[in-house]
Amino acid sequence: MKLYVAIQRFLNKNWVHYIVLFFILISIVAVIASSFEEMSRYRLALFGITYISSFVFLLEYAARILSAPALHPTKSAIKARLLYTLSFYGFVDFVAILPCVLTYIYWNTEVVHIIILPYIFIIFKLIRHSRSFRLIGKALYSVREELATAYTASFITICFSAILMYYIERNAQPDVFENIGDGIWWAIITFATVGYGDIYPITPLGKLLGCIICLFGVAMVAIPTGIISSSFMSMIQKKERQQMQAEKEQEEKRQEEKHSND
Repeated sequence: MKLYVAIQRFLNKNWVHYIVLFFILISIVAVIASSFEEMSRYRLALFGITYISSFVFLLEYAARILSAPALHPTKSAIKARLLYTLSFYGFVDFVAILPCVLTYIYWNTEVVHIIILPYIFIIFKLIRHSRSFRLIGKALYSVREELATAYTASFITICFSAILMYYIERNAQPDVFENIGDGIWWAIITFATVGYGDIYPITPLGKLLGCIICLFGVAMVAIPTGIISSSFMSMIQKKERQQMQAEKEQEEKRQEEKHSND
């Protein structure tokens, strides 16, 4: 168990996080750059970067599986490792090592391009190795019930307006509003105030409904935005208070040591 704890402490060191974060970022850049035709001459080098990065992730994945019992001391070693491999982070870490493992077998085949596709999940590794992403995740989790209520209300509004718009416009625009699915597409675009312009009402009643949905959409989008912003600010203030408290305790400890020495 001491070995597992030591490995976990090693993995949680700041410089280890920075190294892994570096390989995450360069692998994301390599995947993006490989999609440009101008970078085709460097495709082999870019793929090499991806391969080396995934090898680093393979070492990290193996270390996390090996040391998983330290995270679940009450579980058996097998159960602890299974809990990690089946977790969200375990899945992301597994996907990150696919290029390193599978390209060795399928290097000269078309399958190698398919292997790279799930590598986009590497972006989610940023959540673990970035304090900012972890802070955002905690902020969202703390207001999950409020967000669920807001998005449920939005979903009901979208469905209701989509069905209503379909029956209002289907006779005037049978080729545009062919089914309720088209109405849902219009409702989402209007509700989000994006307005692509590919589908819109032409009847007076349809235009009136569109105006109402636009105004209502602005309000409904602002609600979850306000909830998330408030939660995020609360998390930042809480973190600052904890930091100030820790600094205060350290200062008091130094003062006590100073008086005791005197």
